[in-house]
Amino acid sequence: MAELASYSARLAASTSQAIPEQLFRRLDGLKSQRQLWESDWQDVVNLLVPGADDILHWRAPGQSRTEQIFDARPLQAPQILAANIQGGITNPAMQWSRLRFRAEELNALQHVNAWLESCDDSMRSLYNGSSFYQAAYTYYLHLGAFGTAAMYVAQGRQTRQAAGLKLQCRTLSPGSYWISENAEGRVDTLFRDCWLTPRQAVELFGDGVSQRTAEKVARQRDIDVPERYLHAVYPRTQRNPRKADNRQMPWAACYADYETRSLVQETGYEEFPFVVSRWETLGQSPYGVGPGHLALPDVRVLNKLRELNLEQLVLWARPPLTMLREGVIGSVSLQPYALNVLSQADALKPLDLTGRPDLVQITAQELVQSIQDLFYVHALQALPPPEAAQMTAFEVAHRLELMQRVMGPALTRLLSEMLDPLSDRVFGLALRGGLFPQPPMEVLEAAMRQQGQLDVEYEGPLARAQRGSEVQSLGQIIGMYGQIASTTQNMEVLDNIDWDRAARDIATVTGGQRVWVRDVQDVLRMRQARAQAQQQAQQQQQFEGTAAALGRVAPAIQAYQALQPQQQAA
Repeated sequence: MAELASYSARLAASTSQAIPEQLFRRLDGLKSQRQLWESDWQDVVNLLVPGADDILHWRAPGQSRTEQIFDARPLQAPQILAANIQGGITNPAMQWSRLRFRAEELNALQHVNAWLESCDDSMRSLYNGSSFYQAAYTYYLHLGAFGTAAMYVAQGRQTRQAAGLKLQCRTLSPGSYWISENAEGRVDTLFRDCWLTPRQAVELFGDGVSQRTAEKVARQRDIDVPERYLHAVYPRTQRNPRKADNRQMPWAACYADYETRSLVQETGYEEFPFVVSRWETLGQSPYGVGPGHLALPDVRVLNKLRELNLEQLVLWARPPLTMLREGVIGSVSLQPYALNVLSQADALKPLDLTGRPDLVQITAQELVQSIQDLFYVHALQALPPPEAAQMTAFEVAHRLELMQRVMGPALTRLLSEMLDPLSDRVFGLALRGGLFPQPPMEVLEAAMRQQGQLDVEYEGPLARAQRGSEVQSLGQIIGMYGQIASTTQNMEVLDNIDWDRAARDIATVTGGQRVWVRDVQDVLRMRQARAQAQQQAQQQQQFEGTAAALGRVAPAIQAYQALQPQQQAA
């Protein structure tokens, strides 16, 4: 046993030494794939998103980040795009996602819908109690400007002051991570730089930190100076799913110290903890292209044009002077109300500068218009604001339809690459955290038969606008069928519509609460009870009619019975 334990220890030590070497070797390959994007990303930081971290160089926190910006109008375009996506897809003021079973027979049960509503409420409370919405806005900002965005979604640390499950959401800066796709084109690997102070490293990794870091904490020296770590998350190819160990989870997660090239922690995740979206992908690169890339040439030109215009304004405000040789006595003073002594007239005069500032202004306005169009600013302004409660349903549907037409492909990709993995991750955290109530028996039985798959429906204004055409089509069909029935005086044409199915679809598409719609079996029982009541009413009416008829005939029968003895006596 002692030899076996010694062998296991040596094997674990050799594995711990091999892992960081493999990680840094793979990191070098990922860096080479991202290298071609970094120049444009740095220009985006310099001219469009100065709040993001630098890509090619480093600036200290608090250092000026706008020294290269001469025209601030382009800065508003990605912010408007991010704010409208936030309000249209993940609006914190509304229920923007709902769980739904893939098996329709489960969705038809009222108590199953009540359980799903409870799960939705628990997930919504997790979003509201975390920094998700702040991180989501930055996520959309990076997605539009850089074409790629990544968010870290994990379980927050529990403390004595804040017990219970907490959600930790953080959007990563574009220059701080490297990604890789699987065979299906979905990002399943992410390496990122992680800066931690020695005090933070000891809190997270315990005894796994290097001796140098442990000594800093022990001596209380430079404990607040950040140090660089590598955080790598990738699919674990060799694992034993029967073991309840974080080193056997589907995704491996490793932290390594950059300076010592040593592994400080190895753990795992049940779901991929990073949500990565691309606006549009080109070729074999895993990184995306967004409106920021398309607008960058115009942003560069506009910024340079404004810089030259400001230089020209300085020349017009304080033009250079011309003077005749020996025409000025003493030195020339440019101070206000200064006196310059001249030996002859016109010896000192400003240089005549020619130019057309009006043409510069026209060109700049065209560039601003082009940049705003690339970021869908004018299309987004057609969306109804949250306070537009007085708008009619037709106006709202029309404006949302316009937005859907403009952003349709990008919106669809955002749903599949961001919201679907996000919902899977949060659902898994909530399920393991015990936030969901006990599922109904039908759900457990379906899960045992491998038929309990859950899908996510998104109820935000933009997502609902994509499905709004279904309700509009149904309204048009009903209107045309009604005209046919009115013209032909034949109501049987309406039998072609499945009214029960249409009513349920309308409630789903328009975002109504699922508990408002009764179970199919309850509806059948109600109709059966109503039919029985109508049948009993008809029988009662027939009985009363028969009784009334008998009441009218009774005198004649009595008179006839009275005449019978008399006829027999005669």
